[in-house]
Amino acid sequence: MTHTSAKLDSADHYRLRTFGTLALTGRKDDTHLGKHGHQRRRLALLAVLAAAGEQGRSRDQLLLLFWPDATQSHARHSLEQLLYAIRGSIDEAVFAGVNPVHLNTDVVSSDVGEFQGALQRGDLEGAVQEYQGPFLDGFYLTDAPEFDQWLGGERARLERNYTGALVRLAQSADAAQDYATAVRWWRKLAETDPVSGKNAAGLIRALMNSGDHAAALQYAERYEAVVAQELGTSVGPAVANLVAEVRVKAKSERVAVPKSQAQSSRARQHAAPVGADEMPVDQLHARHSARRRSVQYAIGAFAVVAIISTAVWWRASLDERTLGPVKHGSTHNVAAYELYLRGNDPVLYRTDSGARAGLEYFRQAVALDPNYAAAYAGLARMQKRIAFGDDPQLSRPDRLALAEQAALKAIALDDSSGEAHEALGYVRRDNYEFTQAETEFKRAVALDPTNSRFHEGLVQIYTLTQRPDEALVEARRAVQLDPLSPTAIAEVADALLANDRCDEALSQLETLRSLQPPLNRANLIAAECYGQKEMWPEAIAEIQGITVNGGPRVYALLGYTLGRAGHTEEARQILAVMLDRSRRTKGGAFDVALVYAGLGENDHAFTWLDKAVDDRSLGFEWMHTTVNGLRRDPRFEKLGQRVGLPKSR
Repeated sequence: MTHTSAKLDSADHYRLRTFGTLALTGRKDDTHLGKHGHQRRRLALLAVLAAAGEQGRSRDQLLLLFWPDATQSHARHSLEQLLYAIRGSIDEAVFAGVNPVHLNTDVVSSDVGEFQGALQRGDLEGAVQEYQGPFLDGFYLTDAPEFDQWLGGERARLERNYTGALVRLAQSADAAQDYATAVRWWRKLAETDPVSGKNAAGLIRALMNSGDHAAALQYAERYEAVVAQELGTSVGPAVANLVAEVRVKAKSERVAVPKSQAQSSRARQHAAPVGADEMPVDQLHARHSARRRSVQYAIGAFAVVAIISTAVWWRASLDERTLGPVKHGSTHNVAAYELYLRGNDPVLYRTDSGARAGLEYFRQAVALDPNYAAAYAGLARMQKRIAFGDDPQLSRPDRLALAEQAALKAIALDDSSGEAHEALGYVRRDNYEFTQAETEFKRAVALDPTNSRFHEGLVQIYTLTQRPDEALVEARRAVQLDPLSPTAIAEVADALLANDRCDEALSQLETLRSLQPPLNRANLIAAECYGQKEMWPEAIAEIQGITVNGGPRVYALLGYTLGRAGHTEEARQILAVMLDRSRRTKGGAFDVALVYAGLGENDHAFTWLDKAVDDRSLGFEWMHTTVNGLRRDPRFEKLGQRVGLPKSR
C-alpha cells in the first residue's frame, strides 16, 4: 500500500460547510480550517471546487478567479503552491484530476455538493434541509475581485435554487390539497423574502385553504405593515384582493363562532409561542433591516423570474383544464409533466451547469413517458445549448446531431407542437441551413402566434441574414407579447444594434442589469455596442462582468476586445488558452479566430474561421458586428458562401 492510500484509509473524513459561515470540519465536528486569516484562500478554493461538483474547474479558470492581475507564470506558481498547501494540511488525495481539478468527495464532502445532488435527484426536501443560510455568508478575499464577483453570482444562484425548491414543494402540497404542509413551505418562503408579494399570496391562500382564516388575516395585516415600512408602498393588487377576501371570511367566522369559543381561541393564541409570522412589525423590521439594500433585486430580478415561471405553470395548467383530453404527443404523467416544467425554467439556459440540469430533467420526463413530444423538444433545446458551452464530453457536431434527433422525434410525435419546430429551427440554424431554419420558426409562430420565444428565433434569423428592419419588427412583437421576458428585451437591443442604433440598444439593456444570474447575451450586446463606438474600457468592463460563468466564448470575446483596445499581451495570453483548448477538444475554432481578429491578424483569423465552419463553432450572434472589420476582405464573402449567408450589403 502506498503512503497516500494509507493516509487516506486512516484519515478523518472532512466536511466543508459553505451555507452560512465557511469552515472545514473533521469527523468530530472540530474546525480544521476556518479560524485563521491565512487559511481563507485555501477555503475559498475548496468552496469553488465544491460548488463546481463533478465538472470541476480548469486551471485557467482558477487563475482568473484568484490571480486575475498577475502574470501567467506567477499565477500558475501561486496556484501550485495553494494546491500543495491544501494537500499538506488535509490529504494528498484531496483533489481528483489534474485539469480540470475536482474535489475528491471521499475525502471532503460538502453541504453545497449534497444540496446540488439532492436537486438533481429531485429530492427537494433533502435539498432544503442542506441549505442553512447564504452561500459563504460574510466571506471575502481582499485581493481577488474576480472571486468576489463569482461569489455574488454563485450565492444568488444557490439562493434562487433554494427558493425554487421551496416554491415547488409548496405548489406540490397545494396541488395535493395537503394544506398544512403547504403552509409550512409557504411560511419558509415568506421568511426567506418577507416583502415578496408572491410568497405572501401563497401563504395567505394556504392558510385560507386550511381553514385558518384568522391566522391568514393576521399575517396579511402584518405583511401590509412590513411592505409599507420597508418599501414605503402598498401591497400589489393580487395580494390586496386576497386580503379583502380573507377579511370577509374572517369576519364571517367571528360572527358564526359563539362568544365563549372565541374567547377560548384568543386565549390560546395569546399563550402560543411567537414565530416569524407572529412577530411584531418592529421586530420583523429589525430582523430584516439588512435586506433593505437588496429590495430592488428582490422585486426586480427574482420577481421577473418568478412571474415568468408562474405564467408558464398557469398557462400549462389552463391548457390542460380547458382543452379536454390530452392530445397525442403530450402527457398524462404528472411526474413527467413536473420534470418538464422544471426543465423549462428560463434561468437554467443561462449557464452550462443549468443547461445540464435542464437536460437531465427532460431525460427523466422522457423516461417516464416516451411519447412526450414537448419533453423531446426540451431535450433538443438543451443539447443545442450545451453544444455552444464548455462541453468536455462531445464535439459540437455530435451534440447538434443529438439535438436534431430529439427535435425530429418531437415533431414525429406531435407535428402541431410549436416547441418542436422551434427546437428544430435552432438546430437547422446552427447547421447553416438558414432557409429551413426560418421555415421552422415561422411554422412555430403559425402554430402559436402568442409565444414570444418563437418570434425571438425569427429575430435571430433576420439579423443573421442581414434583414435588420424585419428583425426589429419581430423583436418588438416578441416584447409586446411578453413585456417582462429578459430574452425578448435582449433581442430588441440586438435588433437595434443591427440597425446601427447603439444608444437605443444600451438604453434597452438597462432594464436587465439586476438579473441574477446575469443574462450573458445582454452584457455581450452591450459590449458590442461599446465596441462599435470604440469605447473599449466600457466594452471590456461589460465582458469581465460575466467571464467567470460565461464559458470559453465569452473569454474569447474578452480577448478580441482587449486586442482591439491595444492590450496586446493580455489578448495573447487568452489566445494561448484558446489554442490549447482547441487542440484538446478539436473544436472551438471560432473562439481562436475571434482573438486573432481582435489582434488584427486577419490571415490567421480567416484560417480559423474556415475551421469554424467545419466544427460548427461559428458565433452567429456576433458575426454581424464583432467581425465587421473583416467584411471588406474578399475572403469574408467566400466564407459566407460556404455557409449560405447572403452577400454583404
